[in-house]
Amino acid sequence: MKSEHIFADNLSEVVWLRLKRLSSHQLCAKVILGRTSTMPDASLTEKATGMAWAIRSAVGYWETKSGGLNSRVLSRYYALLQISIAEQIASGDERCTLPAIQRHTEQGHGLFTVAADTGDFPSSYLVGCLKSGHFPSYCKARGMDLKKFAFERRLRERPNEVERAHMVSLADLLRRVPELQNVTQEYMGMHPLSFHLAKQPSSDLEQQFDQMGMSMIGSIYDAKTLTPALKTTSAIAICPVGYQLTAEQANSLDLPIRDFEDKKNSLSGLTLPTGQLEHSAQEHWYEGLRLHESGYCGSSIMVPYWGLEDVFTLHLVILYAFSIVTRYLPSLWHEIEDGKLDHLRSLLEHYLVVVDNVLPRIALERMTGDSVHAKQSGSVFSLT
Repeated sequence: MKSEHIFADNLSEVVWLRLKRLSSHQLCAKVILGRTSTMPDASLTEKATGMAWAIRSAVGYWETKSGGLNSRVLSRYYALLQISIAEQIASGDERCTLPAIQRHTEQGHGLFTVAADTGDFPSSYLVGCLKSGHFPSYCKARGMDLKKFAFERRLRERPNEVERAHMVSLADLLRRVPELQNVTQEYMGMHPLSFHLAKQPSSDLEQQFDQMGMSMIGSIYDAKTLTPALKTTSAIAICPVGYQLTAEQANSLDLPIRDFEDKKNSLSGLTLPTGQLEHSAQEHWYEGLRLHESGYCGSSIMVPYWGLEDVFTLHLVILYAFSIVTRYLPSLWHEIEDGKLDHLRSLLEHYLVVVDNVLPRIALERMTGDSVHAKQSGSVFSLT
């Protein structure tokens, strides 16, 4: 993966400019060739034309400014849907063309929703994935396996206990959005399922190194052979903001960090759930984790759902669920807009700001295969 560094006063604007450039089929052809060694001219032309069209379609949906909240929900869902199509076409696989992907989209979205017997919305609103349709096809193209959780067909009745275990509630999906972790407690009365992490010094020597901005990578030796150790363990803390989380709660989550204990941080004086992460002794602790960061959150880890740790896919599923509510559940949507669930309207407004400002960079990375680092010009980060 290559890195693209962007420096600008208006980061959102310049990311949009980089994304919109791919509405050109000639530039799309360059992106596709950058992800494969060679491709026949006819195949390249077909793929580049289809990719450029999907991006133009996505931008058209994304730039929909008029209309109410329901219009924004629908337009953002279809924008991400088109981005996922463009991403599939952008791969080096000659078979991934617009007509080939259409064979899956014709079978539907690949997702479905159903209400649970108990609880309030959005905890009672469940989302399931199917074995056919666009979503499982897209996940397969990304190397994400849904077989263990996918249904043969959508449920027409309320799920039983076994079926419920293969579904995820809309509330739990929203709790996984890293940029919402500091407001999840306020809006839904539950702790988030995405957490900002920070390394904690596990010894006085390591604390001295950390304070000097230095690393102890490569300095850990096996006591028996006196050779550099292959594995080491780092102390990693969850840093709650706007909510409380105990070590007991952290241990109940499916995180790669294990054996959490409530420990007092020597610098801040705060008691934080602190666990152990095993990783290569020759790597930084964060290199083995699937971390997400943006202008709205620090480096954070998400509790997997359906075995997935993918943030883009998370947003695709959330927007699908809300799109069903806006189209087919008018009474429920009324309660969200100006009824007893109006706090969720505020949450949705907050969430859509995140979508509009965070997802374009992720979309750009997905299609080009490059990591994009956008930094404010003149900031200390722009000098590195």
